[in-house]
Amino acid sequence: MNYPVWDVPAWGSGLVVAVIAILHVLVSHLAIGGGAFLFVAELWSNRQPDGARVRDWLHKYATYFLVYTTVFGAITGVGIWFAIQLANPEATSLLIHQFVFAWAIEWVMFLGELTVLYFYYYGWQTNPRRLQVFLAGAYFGIAWGSLFVINGILSFMLTPGEWTLQNGSIAAGFFNPGFVPSLLIRTLVMLSLGGLFGVIVGARIADDDGFKERVISFSVKWVIPAAVLVPLLTWWYWSTLPENARVLAQGGVAGVGGGKMEVITRHLWLTVAASAAILVGALLVAARPRATRTVGALALFLVAQCGVMGAEFFREMARKPYVIHNVLYSNSLWAAQAADAAYMQGSYLDQAKWATPLEPQSRARGEWVFRLQCVNCHTRDGYRAIMPRTKDWTEEFGQQWLTRMSEGGVMPPFQGDEADRAALARYLVSLHHEAGRGEETPAVTSPPTTAPVAKEEGR
Repeated sequence: MNYPVWDVPAWGSGLVVAVIAILHVLVSHLAIGGGAFLFVAELWSNRQPDGARVRDWLHKYATYFLVYTTVFGAITGVGIWFAIQLANPEATSLLIHQFVFAWAIEWVMFLGELTVLYFYYYGWQTNPRRLQVFLAGAYFGIAWGSLFVINGILSFMLTPGEWTLQNGSIAAGFFNPGFVPSLLIRTLVMLSLGGLFGVIVGARIADDDGFKERVISFSVKWVIPAAVLVPLLTWWYWSTLPENARVLAQGGVAGVGGGKMEVITRHLWLTVAASAAILVGALLVAARPRATRTVGALALFLVAQCGVMGAEFFREMARKPYVIHNVLYSNSLWAAQAADAAYMQGSYLDQAKWATPLEPQSRARGEWVFRLQCVNCHTRDGYRAIMPRTKDWTEEFGQQWLTRMSEGGVMPPFQGDEADRAALARYLVSLHHEAGRGEETPAVTSPPTTAPVAKEEGR
């Protein structure tokens, strides 16, 4: 453990990252798909007899699009970096060092993306038509290039392929087995969101001469191909997943407190159900565009967002128990370290750089083991709460269970000696005793004794 742990009460660091990341994904996917929509709609308006009227409607689309994507996109983008470096600095460090040039390219693209978009929007009344079409196309090209880069890094975390820490091949890690199907799926979803956004803006048109019908018919055509093709591409993506991820999604695995962890399966079904609902809804809109109302269009857009959310949660959970598959566990334990029996069975706190000397098997030592090994995924009594999962534990059972906690396939192996296991089991059992006496769960914002200091190398 090379870094102190971000211990977030009730939510947990993982949920904080998930909430910010999901919001950013929803915004960024529209930012790219909407760019393609603007470009094609510009070309479409040039072929319409009432092109000026089409462009007036398109200006409204661009206004909502600009506010939604740039404001929320920028805020959540910064929020992701703030959250992930606190939640898992080890993984963040690896991704930055491994793909440093890819990140640099993406940041330059993001700057260019915003610059072109502002030139496009604020030059609406003054730019020549050809320049507007060019700017819309340039914006989409740069935005999709940003997706290309980010997709390589995100898919690497689940399907690193031939990449290893030893070879460090950027190409092998970036162009991994999940890269192409993931890129195609995301592109189609983005185009679909751009079309659904057009349906929302089009639904606000007062329909008196068929203009609303033409606009909505144009917009909904962006949705139907994606709704049909994405499920087919998903089968391809499924074939690239690690075997343990497919097993986990198909039925869950035994959890700490018994039963099965099936939430990953529910998120997968949420995505499937959302895709089916979008296809049905899009066909209804295509059949009766004039009857489309703003509320219905918004509902369809929100269903699509739920589908994206389910897919993103599935991708994140499919990595369990790793944050980077077969390389780094969710609690910052390297897979290479986990293969070293002597390292794994040594005193955990003696090897951790951020800890304080504590009495063996003490409750305070157990809290530190929990903070350093468990809070990346679990809270005490909030999100992924540990208390309901250990309510029937005894200290003896807890010690035995910790020796085989990784057998279910969703948790890292326990690192530490017998004293560490005893201390952690004692701490977890003590939480229930305190709750039974009406006492508060131990504060997570302050250490059990003195504040930890980083240990010097070699000590």
